[in-house]
Amino acid sequence: MTSTETNSSRPWADGPFELISIASLGYKCQPGETVAPYHSMAAEMITVHNCLIRGINSVYLQCINVERSPASIPAFIRYANAWGHILHEHHQTEEKWFFPEIEAITGEKGIMDVNVEQHHAFEEGLKEYNAHLESAEIGTGTYDGAKLKSIIDSFMPVLRQHLQDEIFTLKAFDKYQDKTDWTKWTKDTASKAIKATQTADGMSFQDSFVYMNEF
Repeated sequence: MTSTETNSSRPWADGPFELISIASLGYKCQPGETVAPYHSMAAEMITVHNCLIRGINSVYLQCINVERSPASIPAFIRYANAWGHILHEHHQTEEKWFFPEIEAITGEKGIMDVNVEQHHAFEEGLKEYNAHLESAEIGTGTYDGAKLKSIIDSFMPVLRQHLQDEIFTLKAFDKYQDKTDWTKWTKDTASKAIKATQTADGMSFQDSFVYMNEF
């Protein structure tokens, strides 16, 4: 869904890029019902993906407005730049830790290839996004809100579709439900990935995104 197509009655909160509905999982959990582990995994991924969508929505909505307050631009640049790096790290972690193990567990070589290809589809746009912000931050370039908005428009439709499609991939794991304890696997793999990727730079970007979220 593009920046002009959100159906939300609260576009300042839920748009311009549409959040992923939990209803996309195609089932409604009843009170006391045990949720299948792969459905739980997909639901958790929806939460993560919606955090990413809300983040870029806030950047998109404020990237031009912030130019009215020059004193706020440096903080906004750090915030927007942090989002880009968090997204990049999220997908690197998937490709390095989660996807190879999913292939090994399911015995399906290339089961996650479509998702990896989608990563590549918005990669150049994300690089341009980060490059514009980083050049403005170090002073080799000038921040341009309209340009940043245009860059976001160039890659977000593809990224938004990817974030939705990845949920459908996980939802289809019902046929692999006996291959492993998916709940335990998800927790163990996430723990390993966090320990392996938690660097000082990573913490810096996460802190910037969380604590500077005034936009």
